[in-house]
Amino acid sequence: MSFLEWRRFSFFDVLNNIDNGKIAECLQDTNVTVSTSGHNHVILCDLTGWAHRISRSWEITSFKAYELTITLAQQLPHDPYLVTIGDDEAGTNPLIKVWDWSRVDKHGNPKCVRTSRAVPSHMYPTAATALAVHDNKNLLAVGFQDGSVSLYRGDITRQKGSKMKSLPGTGNSPITRLAFKGADKLFIVSRASVSVCTLGVDTVSVLDAMGAAPGCSVLADTRRLTVAAADAIYCYTSEGRGPCYALKGEKVKLNWFRSYLVITTNEASNEPSGSGNVPKAHHLTILDIQNKFIVFSKTFDEIDAVLTEWGSFYIITKKKEMIYLDEKDLQSKLFQLFKKNLYDVAIRIASSQHYDAEGLTEIYKQYGDHLYGKGDFKGAIDQYVKTIGWLETSYVIRKYLESRHLEPLVQYLEELHKKGYATEDHTTLLLTCYVKIDQHDQEGKLKEFINSKDKAIDFDVDVAIKVVRQVSIEDALSLAQNHKRHDWYLKMMIEDKKEYTQALDYIAELEFEDAEIYIKKYGHKLIQHAPNESTKLLKNLCTDYKPRSKPLIDESSLSGGYREPDRASPDDFIHMFLTDSTCLIHFLEHVTADRRCSKLVYNTLIEHYIHVWSKSSDDDKIKFEDKVMALLKDPEANYDKDQTLIICQMLGFKTGILHIYEERKLWRGQAALYLRGGRAERALELCRRRGASCPRLWLDVLWAPPPAALLPPLLRAAAEENLLSPIEVVECLASTTLYTLGDVRNYLMAVLKAEDEVITNEQTFAAKYQAEIEQMKEDTRRIQQEPLTFQSSRCAACKRPLELPTVHFLCRHSFHQHCFQTYSELETECPACEEGGGGGAGRSVRRAPPPPADQLHARLEADNDPFTVVSEYLGRGLFNKVVVTEPEASPPVSAAPELPRAAAPAPAPLNYGPGAEAKLRLQEGQSKQMFMSNTAKQVPPKGTTVIPVPEGRMRVLEQQQYSSSLEANLKTLEPAKSESPMVHRKFEEKQKISAVIANDSKNPFDENYDESKNPFADEDDDSKNPFAEDDYDKNLNPFS
Repeated sequence: MSFLEWRRFSFFDVLNNIDNGKIAECLQDTNVTVSTSGHNHVILCDLTGWAHRISRSWEITSFKAYELTITLAQQLPHDPYLVTIGDDEAGTNPLIKVWDWSRVDKHGNPKCVRTSRAVPSHMYPTAATALAVHDNKNLLAVGFQDGSVSLYRGDITRQKGSKMKSLPGTGNSPITRLAFKGADKLFIVSRASVSVCTLGVDTVSVLDAMGAAPGCSVLADTRRLTVAAADAIYCYTSEGRGPCYALKGEKVKLNWFRSYLVITTNEASNEPSGSGNVPKAHHLTILDIQNKFIVFSKTFDEIDAVLTEWGSFYIITKKKEMIYLDEKDLQSKLFQLFKKNLYDVAIRIASSQHYDAEGLTEIYKQYGDHLYGKGDFKGAIDQYVKTIGWLETSYVIRKYLESRHLEPLVQYLEELHKKGYATEDHTTLLLTCYVKIDQHDQEGKLKEFINSKDKAIDFDVDVAIKVVRQVSIEDALSLAQNHKRHDWYLKMMIEDKKEYTQALDYIAELEFEDAEIYIKKYGHKLIQHAPNESTKLLKNLCTDYKPRSKPLIDESSLSGGYREPDRASPDDFIHMFLTDSTCLIHFLEHVTADRRCSKLVYNTLIEHYIHVWSKSSDDDKIKFEDKVMALLKDPEANYDKDQTLIICQMLGFKTGILHIYEERKLWRGQAALYLRGGRAERALELCRRRGASCPRLWLDVLWAPPPAALLPPLLRAAAEENLLSPIEVVECLASTTLYTLGDVRNYLMAVLKAEDEVITNEQTFAAKYQAEIEQMKEDTRRIQQEPLTFQSSRCAACKRPLELPTVHFLCRHSFHQHCFQTYSELETECPACEEGGGGGAGRSVRRAPPPPADQLHARLEADNDPFTVVSEYLGRGLFNKVVVTEPEASPPVSAAPELPRAAAPAPAPLNYGPGAEAKLRLQEGQSKQMFMSNTAKQVPPKGTTVIPVPEGRMRVLEQQQYSSSLEANLKTLEPAKSESPMVHRKFEEKQKISAVIANDSKNPFDENYDESKNPFADEDDDSKNPFAEDDYDKNLNPFS
């Protein structure tokens, strides 16, 4: 490609004499031999061996670097090191010097940190023509006039430590350029060739047999070598020659500035040719290689150096004039391009200079508007596509909808979907455009879009299906199936095509989770139109589901692993069968046979069994009745008995009602059902079976009323169980006109006879009880008024002669104290009487009967009708409060003289066990006789011992008179139980207190008591009373 074909722009402004002549003043008559820049300053070297450092403020620092001249120099871009090659004396190899700007010597000049000879391979004095220094400061290459190249490895800032090696195969032509590409490649340019050296193995490869003059090659972007030949510009990489650009003319210099290639060529001067000495002129061309256009072109006087530093571009002419090329800002460039409608160039420039996305979007928009105005709709849509994500989509869509150009709009909408910026409206519009295009051009874009399986166009499938559904159901089904939109597929198959069997087949192909979801959603309608197929699918889903497309035996089963079957809950599908009891029964029968189900399943199955039974013929009723009863009697069936009972009652399924009544022990309900159905014989049979547990059944049947033939067993049971009084039975039978007196004659005769026997027995018992009462009164009187003589000489327990200490009871039994302690459990009970009135010590002691309260509770628990027991106790007055009445005081009698006490034996050691309390009380104190205040003088017979009766025991004997004659008649009066004839310490203390009270001289409450010692006596002295005031008004006291 020729540079002449590129577009030309002027993106630089020329500013002359930018340094105000300071450089010309410094250099004076000498010429610049070499120039370099880096580390924020520019270095110019002249023929006299001086080096001049120029700062950005155009301050110049000069020092003498060599005695003769400086031929080569390179300033490191990021370090304060300057590497120069020059001559201090003629006829010798040039010197390599490294200067450190950060350190100065005593003269104020930069310090030279290294000096060494630049020696070629043959070691003869040869001029150096090329220099290259790597940025890592460890590689330095020098090219010579004879074509040899010397490579120095090591730190260039140290005097010692670096090694020099001559590279082989560099040729004999003078070296004009050396450039490092990374740390492993070195470009070598001579006048005869272009080569590259691999530094690891130090091998040189020739890239091109055409070389370049000094200054006519440059390393562009640190990757690509650009070489200027007479006819063109060539580009090289380390692998070979790249593209070339035709440009005729003699090239003087090549430089690289940012992304621009700066070419300096010779050009004849415009001055008249008549003058003897025609000055040279150079033409400067700046190329934008990336965007392929010329950004600046101008002719200047002879140029000595082209410098790039401080982000700017400078030229030094032969006349020592510094010219500054000021690059225009991006906005100015774009404005210039917009005026020429060069939007494509503007886009390339903005992209190369990393223009922000918003700015690029605006350029794309303007470019698109420009093309749209010219009628290039396709080109415009290409630009609008690049604005997706920044430009409002409605701006573009509205333009193309108005112009009715659908194909560019489809392209834009497709790009919207690909980039993920499409909405539901965009998808709808795209599919609508597809439909319209297919209607006119028959291109099949819609089918192509539906059947495409790549994800290049990302769109909302649901919206697409919704739109396509309005146009073609088949295409919508295909789209839903391709994208696995099961819901849409089933919805269209059921609602639009009415293909219920195909919908079921589709569901059977799905995985368990999806199949369960969609059968729940569409199952009701599927069962209505395809009940058998739907029921079959549900059976499979609730037992062991596997998709139809999968094999029955998978790899895990073959390897011996166990897979938990996928099962849905049948509870979730029962409501779908409410209109088809037959299919529901088949479904639930299959489920209950395979697994244990919930109460809902069994309740529903029983309910629909009974529903079908109620509507079936007689033959079918027997079959369903058997099924219901088999399910009710199944112990594994987990059904709700209450709900089942209600259903049976609602639908009149009496067999089930009777079964549940029997299980729930609702026998009265069974009897009522029998009686309502006129089956009194079955009710009577029930009474015979369950009457012992529920006596009320007899009364329920009796009140029905039953037939007269069934009355005798009912009346007999009522009489035996005492369920009703004869009066109530007569009232019950008289309430209906079904019975005559002859039907109950035998019952009434039996009742009257029994009553007569009861009266006779009661009178006999009354006379017997009266005689016993009189005898008890006589015994009580004798005990209270006559002395008791104990003449027993042997112990009632061991039958041995009595020895003191002894224990005597009023029942005339006597014991040794140790025998009594051994065989007695209570100190107030005679062991002999407890055994039933006799017997030896080896017999077991008879325990006292349980208290009346325990008897009552025992009867309440054992009796079938507790209320009858409570009524009996109330009728007998056993819940009445017992009132003990005190007898009138008897006239005082003279007290009998107190008998001398016998010496008490030593207390026995403590032995806890039966009778332990009695033993302790015997050890507290003993008495051989008792004073009885209400009796005459008692003289005991000679040779007998008088045992005193405790005072408390005597009072109880005196006060045993019932206030209720009914209780006295109902309860047998038991003989008074005698207490142990021991004298307790408490009784002695009571006697002491009585003696104190009887001593009138010590009574503190008699008439001679000194009231002054009474702390509660009223005091006449109110001086100490703070509330005793004369002006107190008692009328104001609310409590007076």
